[in-house]
Amino acid sequence: MKQTSLFLFLLLITCGGAESESIVVQDFSNDTVQESTTTTVDDTTTTNTQETTTTIQDSITTSIPINKCDDCEYVTITELKSNINNVPKYAWNDYQRISKENNIFENDSFEIIINIGPSTDLYFQDNEKYIQKGISFWQNFNLPEKYYAFFYNYGDLDWATSELTTTGFEGGMARAPCRDGICSGANSGIYQRPPHFGVGVFGVHNADSIDDYRYGPLHIHEVTHSVVASQWISNARNPQQSANDASPCWLNEGIAHAAGISLGVETYEEYLDMRSAQVKVRHIQAPFDDYLASTVLDYYNKSIPGLCIQNPDYVLGYSIGYLTVEAMNAMSGADSAMHMYSIMATGKVFEEAFEIIYDISWNDAKPIFAEYVSIVITNLFNS
Repeated sequence: MKQTSLFLFLLLITCGGAESESIVVQDFSNDTVQESTTTTVDDTTTTNTQETTTTIQDSITTSIPINKCDDCEYVTITELKSNINNVPKYAWNDYQRISKENNIFENDSFEIIINIGPSTDLYFQDNEKYIQKGISFWQNFNLPEKYYAFFYNYGDLDWATSELTTTGFEGGMARAPCRDGICSGANSGIYQRPPHFGVGVFGVHNADSIDDYRYGPLHIHEVTHSVVASQWISNARNPQQSANDASPCWLNEGIAHAAGISLGVETYEEYLDMRSAQVKVRHIQAPFDDYLASTVLDYYNKSIPGLCIQNPDYVLGYSIGYLTVEAMNAMSGADSAMHMYSIMATGKVFEEAFEIIYDISWNDAKPIFAEYVSIVITNLFNS
């Protein structure tokens, strides 16, 4: 029987200074998720996230998380265009605020296990540091008990397959970051069977050593994928699959990319440089420059949870999705999207969770985001 569990495998292949991406699914059929893999919480569920309480339905009481600080700067959704130059700054600042607050990791039971291929020569030595930085940032949310990270070059592909199998994972995962004789990508999630450990595979290719994104942002991006899926632990039989089924693809990649780039660099100037570079190289095919508001809105509409992973425009999650989440962070705090995932894990659909967190319906918000993102990308291409 083929397994219907899937990880979002992000192949980051450097070619001529630009990165192209494809989605690889491991050992599962093209069918959508089996009904038995998702557990929906009953209507009597109470979600306790933080403080302010509101009644969503007659039988459900949901606590809306307070994401903002009193003396921080934010924007409303109607102010995105008029504050277009401040949005990245406000989002960046809030990431730094939360990161500073969570600098001390208080979960003594959590463990990071690093595995390096026997012939793999690492060009970056702080892998664990940045994995931990990502985990620390998200420590107020559900986490896997352990996070296993495997780093290997193409010559160690058989080693990685064996190590994954020995550790209890699926050996076939090792192939995910590899293509055309090199291992250059990375992907991460949580394992479908209990105890739902986090697992990430990281291809190591020396030619990537010139890419600043590989020096921390990539690690935090991948860890964030595992944390997203962890919100379904105890809420679903297969948390990874349930997370995939619940999330629009723009959001899945947007939250990971926003966290990775924001937390993986040291200064705001570095952030702006990487923000521009990442947006400019993430296309369906180069040069793809049709970022009219109507095109962005059409992309949102086609990003249907559970189905959009097969769309040819999936790569736009790293540009359109990322800038959308950045705007959401500038509106309601840098952890607001993860709070939305926590609510989705209780059985709410994306549109319900979005309205709870951002106090506007997704139907009303998406044309505003589409116009804003269209302007931002156009400005970046013309800068």
